[in-house]
Amino acid sequence: MKNRLSLQLKWLHQAQFAGYYVAADAGVYEAAGLDVEIRVGGPGVDPERAVASGEADFAQGGGLESVLAGRAEGLPVVAVATVFQKTDVVYIARQRSGIRSLADFAGRRVSTWYTGIHLILRAMLKEAGIDPAAIEEVVQGGDMQPFLDGDVDIAAATFYNQLPKLRAAGIDDLVLFDPADHGVVIPRDPIITSERLADREPKLVGRFVEASLRGWQHAFDHQDQAVESVLRRDPSLDAGLQKVMIAEIAKLALWGDGTAIGLGYLSNDALRFTNDFLVRNGQLPPDVTPETAIRMDLWPTD
Repeated sequence: MKNRLSLQLKWLHQAQFAGYYVAADAGVYEAAGLDVEIRVGGPGVDPERAVASGEADFAQGGGLESVLAGRAEGLPVVAVATVFQKTDVVYIARQRSGIRSLADFAGRRVSTWYTGIHLILRAMLKEAGIDPAAIEEVVQGGDMQPFLDGDVDIAAATFYNQLPKLRAAGIDDLVLFDPADHGVVIPRDPIITSERLADREPKLVGRFVEASLRGWQHAFDHQDQAVESVLRRDPSLDAGLQKVMIAEIAKLALWGDGTAIGLGYLSNDALRFTNDFLVRNGQLPPDVTPETAIRMDLWPTD
């Protein structure tokens, strides 16, 4: 008898979630005795709250920073693996804007997503000696048109989606502010679940994590097949962009510990850095216990 589980995605169908599609299509979940319902996300979806409320068994969350922020609010969520080993979002400006450093953000209109990356932005600014209140922070929507129209000076962009789209459109006059270039390396898109499920059904959680990571590895090893799985969910997607997307996602997933230790691994060092960086810069309260935010005892070791 298979265990029925639900996985909440944080956004619409695309290669950002290809590993789960492949795990389903290639029979990896079935072989693990799992029947996984993959739920599409969107603008109104909060993956941490969906898991904390019991609405979903698992989710692909915002980032390690959003897990810590959720726990600071009392949400009983834990990360059991991660898809990206480094921050997948950069902030971008046009060269003609004159913006060349974080100091130049002051007095500018900056759009950002509120998936946790906004906490990283604010902490980066404060670490650089800039009061986050010195920027005009606005909500970023689903496309880059406000940035292209000049309505915002600086916008968020992912390595795998917005950046390739802009470059394909011939927009190459971009100044990139990659958190890693400022010493900020925070794992993102973690696989999260509730403390309750992790404590009561550790073997079941472990089976889901292992099967999901097998799906991700298969997606990286067979990227054309991964794109086919993506297109099954939404045939209207641009196949060329999805190919670029899965290649860029593989780089983020296999970066650092993703290769040195294993796909999906979350290190205590990354956890401590994330917590200390956000606390030091006023984006998390100091009374959060970071060690309880991840459960690497449920990560597959073989």
